[in-house]
Amino acid sequence: MTALPVIVGMGGINAAGRTSFHQGYRRIVLDSLDAKARQETFLGLATLMNLVTLTEGVLKDADGNSIAESDIEAKFGEQILAGTLIRKIEKNHFDVDATPWQQKMTLTASDEQQIVFETRRRDLPTPVPSAWQVEELSDKKVKVTITADLDIKHDSTRDNPIKAAGQLPTGFEPSAMYNSRYQPRGLQATIFAATDAIRSTGLPWQQVMNSVEPDQIGTYSASVAGQVDDEGFGGLIRARQQGDRVSTKQLALGLNTMSTDFINAYVTGNVGTTFTTSGACATFLYNLRAAVNDIQAGRTRVAIVASVECAITPEIVEGFGNMSALANEEGLKRLDNSDVVDHRRTSRPFGENCGFTIGEGAQVAILMDDALALELGADVLGSVADVFVNADGIKKSITAPG
Repeated sequence: MTALPVIVGMGGINAAGRTSFHQGYRRIVLDSLDAKARQETFLGLATLMNLVTLTEGVLKDADGNSIAESDIEAKFGEQILAGTLIRKIEKNHFDVDATPWQQKMTLTASDEQQIVFETRRRDLPTPVPSAWQVEELSDKKVKVTITADLDIKHDSTRDNPIKAAGQLPTGFEPSAMYNSRYQPRGLQATIFAATDAIRSTGLPWQQVMNSVEPDQIGTYSASVAGQVDDEGFGGLIRARQQGDRVSTKQLALGLNTMSTDFINAYVTGNVGTTFTTSGACATFLYNLRAAVNDIQAGRTRVAIVASVECAITPEIVEGFGNMSALANEEGLKRLDNSDVVDHRRTSRPFGENCGFTIGEGAQVAILMDDALALELGADVLGSVADVFVNADGIKKSITAPG
């Protein structure tokens, strides 16, 4: 008989908060919750955003003062609402009103004079341009005389037309929860998400591992963009252009397979199947399908399925923006016939829109075959009989889909 893959746990983090036990969903439908569920949701978000901490069984705010659970909404409610869901991109990502860039400039000597400056010999370009005359000075300095125009790049800023995104809750710092060792944000979120999902099952992970053969556990995960912040590919590609050095970690940690490897190495200790496949719009579904196929074939009995994207960087935002894929300020103003943009209403996937809204998050589902789930007494959240992902056929342009 073919095994039925069942979902026994879910976890993760996105702009709405924590995934396990429907906490993120509760934030989305907050106004429809009863008083008890609403209070629990504010408590969960306040804790996640480091607005309150639980110390020796007592809730305390950042100043160390005790606070009752029933008072959290009154004290922090507006701050929690403003710091979750889609909102203006916060400066811990980058400044959308003054995004750094290198502006080109051509310098021409005035009144037919030469361009003259002094610098350290070690700072001269290699090779020295033929139009440069270099004169030795004291203290390893040189005087440079240029008889032609000089092209330079200088630090500048630009007003980014795309200003909103679905960001992780303000104040949430996954790096503070373990020894992150300067790891990219996406991989930090992966560790949180995988731990959240596994613990949501209510089963000790060692008990799960002891119930199956080592090669019957699999991890199926990817991030289509990879890790593109400074600690990953972003820093790797920009380093030399900015006069910095490439670190020993940036290449390895930038790979889109790293979410799979991090779950194995930091959370599960998996020595079984490792699988990574990615797609522009369906990375989670591709990995889910591989897990379902392996469970149905009997190759895998426990599967950790994940997808991670934390790519709110100037380069990724500009890339999508130049494809006319992201909703920008001018487009939103035209839609609303207004001079003011409501960043909360940037995402309108089923109505009149001018593009989608980029977001970040890490999501993990724990799957088992039905026999193992019953044997362990797991709480079954649902089943996955099959996964259907299809291509789009012939189209005129990949970069500008209709």
